[in-house]
Amino acid sequence: MVLALTTNENTGLVDLHCHSTASDGILSPAQLVSRAKSQGVTLLALTDHDTVAGLPEARRTGDQLGVSILPGIEFSSHWGRRQVHIIGLNIDPLSTELQEAIALRERLRQERAEQIAERLEKRGFSGALKGARELAGDGVIGRPHFARWLVRAGHVEDSGRAFRRYLGAGKAGDVKVDWPQLADTVDSIRAAGGVAVLAHPLKYGLTRTLLRRLLCEFAEAGGRRSSCSVVARTRYRPASCAS
Repeated sequence: MVLALTTNENTGLVDLHCHSTASDGILSPAQLVSRAKSQGVTLLALTDHDTVAGLPEARRTGDQLGVSILPGIEFSSHWGRRQVHIIGLNIDPLSTELQEAIALRERLRQERAEQIAERLEKRGFSGALKGARELAGDGVIGRPHFARWLVRAGHVEDSGRAFRRYLGAGKAGDVKVDWPQLADTVDSIRAAGGVAVLAHPLKYGLTRTLLRRLLCEFAEAGGRRSSCSVVARTRYRPASCAS
């Protein structure tokens, strides 16, 4: 991950799980780094969903402000039939294996977006795909963009209601995706020179037995940690940090 920290990095706050507008965050990479700097963060990992597109901007801003940027990503994955998220830290963004894993997920996300839009169209919400793509911009498209579009179009009061009514589990926009399996995802991260971390394991609603099994299989696949044990709890909460 980080084998040696400078004095500056070692004496400041650390945040190893943040998203920008390159995926589903609401701050641009530059704004995110600036926000982190204002809160005393000296080491920041940008871990956008299934993309590394925000890293160049984050690094430029980090160089200007004195914030060290750790290249990262948060991959969508499956453990059996359950969706889990795997963070890759200290990755090589240009790795062929990593780029192939990103391209696969980009295709899956586009296919899912089209299916979500079709389902929303049947519910009377026309223009969903165009609206979500406009909100995603150059970033990867996801359900949060559809939620924001539903709010902007006046169909719901806020994103929370959009998920509860139309996009959450069991709702019209809940389109299942055949994400790559956990072991394959860990392999992609390790091939890119990174360290695989299981993101927010307590949010999957698993029993203690299943959680133990997940952690064991993750370790057997080459995973190093869970975010409960790795991510430092900071004193700030950027609006763009999500999991």
